[in-house]
Amino acid sequence: MGRKTVKMSRKLLAILTICTLITLMFPGFALADEVDLEDKVEDAIVENGDTGEEGDLEEPTDEALGEDGNGEDDLEGEPAEEEPVEEEAEEEVDAPSEWAVPEIDLAIENGLVTEKVLSNYQDDITREDFCELVVKLYEALSGEEAQLPEENVFTDTENEEILKANALGIVLGKTETEFFPDDNITRQEIAVMFYRTLNAVHPSLVAESFEVTFADIDDISDWALEAIGFMSNKGIIKGMDENMVAPQANTSREQAIALVNRTYELFKDVEIEEPVVEEEPVEGEPADEEPEEEVDNDEEGEENGEEPGDEEPEEGEENGEEIDDEDAEE
Repeated sequence: MGRKTVKMSRKLLAILTICTLITLMFPGFALADEVDLEDKVEDAIVENGDTGEEGDLEEPTDEALGEDGNGEDDLEGEPAEEEPVEEEAEEEVDAPSEWAVPEIDLAIENGLVTEKVLSNYQDDITREDFCELVVKLYEALSGEEAQLPEENVFTDTENEEILKANALGIVLGKTETEFFPDDNITRQEIAVMFYRTLNAVHPSLVAESFEVTFADIDDISDWALEAIGFMSNKGIIKGMDENMVAPQANTSREQAIALVNRTYELFKDVEIEEPVVEEEPVEGEPADEEPEEEVDNDEEGEENGEEPGDEEPEEGEENGEEIDDEDAEE
């Protein structure tokens, strides 16, 4: 007999026991009802069969009943076992790529990042986020804090780092009044912003110019050619497959952080040469003293009661007297 039949038999035995007790306690109880009840129970057993085949109601399996067979397993423990797996999967997705880990660690040490970009490392970086990074780069290289301008020229952002970068000439809006902070930044825009950042630190850092030799040079905007030539020659922005620079492609957060850190490491120890133009005021000082000497000569003449114009006639008179004396002697 199957397990189900055994269970039904146990139920039948229990019912019969109860009916027997009721009959003993209440002799007038209608036995017909008892017999009818027994018949119904037997019919139910016959309907399900004694081979253990499943009827309309499935018998709970051992797995469903639990290890102790009573269905009282601690089900609350199951989600707890799954949570670490979910957290591990989430951390794996949010973690930087293996190649980027040392670059990001060094960028953090150099103070070149914000909390905002230290997540979702594979996402494309936006114009707003990259502005925050280049302002950090400017301050690290110059040793000066970027100043916030009094006026906000943009209508679609109030981000102070964007306004600082704009005041330094590092970044411009896409229109006169709109910056589009949420747009993804392109590789050529990144090159230009790096170039302008170095120029803002000191023009001598970008005094050299280099020719662009990438195969997709026609895809580079005219305003980005000089910057891409400079940054690629310095090894900061490198070409991709088949000597392509992909100027219109986007850049991930981890790539942007690495580029900022490489730029800092390359230029942090460069000695800035002051231009000769700043020494011109010192060279001009002697020229300013000459008029004072002329004034002093005039003053000396006035103190002696003589005017500059009277000196020549006096000399003439003296010469004239000598000539007259000589003629007289002759």
